[in-house]
Amino acid sequence: MKDILFFIKRVFGYALQRWKLFFVIGFSGGVVGFIYASFQDPIYEARLTFILNENEPTSSFSLSSLAGLAGLGGGSAGNVSEDKLIFIANSRNLIGSTLLNETLIGGQKKLLANFYLEYYNLIPGFKSDTTLINFTGFTHLTLEQLNYQENKVMDKIVKTLFDGKSFTIDAKKKSGIVAQGAGIIELKFKSVSEEFSLLFIERLYDNLSKYYINKAVQRQLRNYNLIKARTDSIKEVLFNKEDYGAEMLDKNVRVIRMKGRVDMERTRRDVELLSLMYGEVMKNQEIAKFALDNQTPYFQTIDKPTYPLFIKKMSRMLAAILGAVLLSFVVFIWLIAKDYRLIFSPAMKING
Repeated sequence: MKDILFFIKRVFGYALQRWKLFFVIGFSGGVVGFIYASFQDPIYEARLTFILNENEPTSSFSLSSLAGLAGLGGGSAGNVSEDKLIFIANSRNLIGSTLLNETLIGGQKKLLANFYLEYYNLIPGFKSDTTLINFTGFTHLTLEQLNYQENKVMDKIVKTLFDGKSFTIDAKKKSGIVAQGAGIIELKFKSVSEEFSLLFIERLYDNLSKYYINKAVQRQLRNYNLIKARTDSIKEVLFNKEDYGAEMLDKNVRVIRMKGRVDMERTRRDVELLSLMYGEVMKNQEIAKFALDNQTPYFQTIDKPTYPLFIKKMSRMLAAILGAVLLSFVVFIWLIAKDYRLIFSPAMKING
């Protein structure tokens, strides 16, 4: 304990003897921090919040559903849906598809990926990679069409966005004994371009909702399309048979022939049978359509980003304080290491 107190006393005394030096260093660090904050590019953050309304598939009533009603369920369908959304939104597929959206930005119609490359002047930096020497920008509109160079650059952009935490997605939680999803999702994207931040988050939300809805109702949609195709087929056969029956009736008016009567009777039975089949498949089609509509998730927007966007920029006063403290600390440590023997020399006099 005595050694620690002795160490603190010697170091503190050393610092007091050089207070003028540390004042100048701190002032210089403050000026540097102030100037840095003044010329720092502002970061524009676009925020979008929405609710996912999704009907749960019917299932048997069990102890797990009782626990869910009591707020004690370990994992609800809402949490599962939110986890799916977060995974999909963070996927290369969705981020890449969003960047390949062609939109009006910077006064010109171009891909968001190309605008990003131009705005940050990234293409010249690719020249060090021999495989990207001839790369000038993206020319394809879908991920499936991308060539080797475009795929490589897309990977770089996506990695940059995630490493810099430019894009984040967060699911709000309800308070309770066990954390449960509130069903509210928030998307955030930040960049030094206000226009790019807003357009990116809007296009990503559109792509996310379309992709999720298509995947969620894929089976129900397939069933509906199969039943609808069957309905249209029976309807066409029924109408043709009705036309044929009308022609037979016109040809055999006031004509007493057994052959004609047999054909008419067969046609009548076919029409009746087809009518019954048509009515049944129409009922099945309505049931399939109801199931499709009932299982289709609904994305309801709460807040959409609008100009002007929220600006994230370090305060000049805070930057000055941090600059002063940081530079003073670094110089202090360097001086302590440099004059260590002098500080703890018995010949050195310590004030106080």
